[in-house]
Amino acid sequence: MSAQSQAFRTLFERVSGLCDLPPLPAVAARAMALIRDPETEAEDLARLVATDATIAARVLRLSRSVLYVRRQPPRTLREAIVTVGYGALRKMLLVASARSAYPQQDAVARGLWEHSLATALACDELAVAAGEPRGGASFIAGLMHDIGRLVFHVSDPAGYASLPAWDEEGELARFGVTHAAVGACLAEQWGIETEVVDALMFHHAEAATGMAARVQTGDRIAHEIGYGSTNAVLPRLEDEDVAAVAERVLVTFVEQRGLFE
Repeated sequence: MSAQSQAFRTLFERVSGLCDLPPLPAVAARAMALIRDPETEAEDLARLVATDATIAARVLRLSRSVLYVRRQPPRTLREAIVTVGYGALRKMLLVASARSAYPQQDAVARGLWEHSLATALACDELAVAAGEPRGGASFIAGLMHDIGRLVFHVSDPAGYASLPAWDEEGELARFGVTHAAVGACLAEQWGIETEVVDALMFHHAEAATGMAARVQTGDRIAHEIGYGSTNAVLPRLEDEDVAAVAERVLVTFVEQRGLFE
């Protein structure tokens, strides 16, 4: 094991001891294991995913989103799996699983979810502008970048509410760890690719690069369109290209948000 891997393993053990990390839903975990088997057929996956009605419904709705748009929207779970492919199905399972972690009737969790979805859609637009396919790793990174905040809120609502916006020192003092580290450890626990784990870990770094920098920009766009993680008033975006992305993200968010519920 490399020194970097050992350091992350130590961090993961520490975070696991400090926070109650939500597990990947059992059906999603089993389905992702089946996806790795080259002999798995769409019918096998459809039968398994259908055993969790909530996740199955979310996967079917997601297959009709702009992330995986096709001429003819799929009508059944099996059609959705055949249409989008196993790689996209894996990402849809992660999205469905992430949504399951946010309590439906909790106003704070709702705000965090909307911010995360807006950030994910922004990261996706930025990825497309860079020549990457829709619904890729950048979308997942944007969607999960603040899931550590959710863990803090669920674990200690009063403690989370007492923290000022963007206060990593306050997080360390209250919880013993930052929300970025919690999110990275959760992503690692869920088996998400290393580039996403790294982006979650460093999305607040001043010298962020690559996907972490994209998440920073996506976060800023989410604030611009009215779905920030805080009510703080920020200066308007000056970069015309980024401002144009923000306009597209707002339209997509309004039109597509129901598909991610």
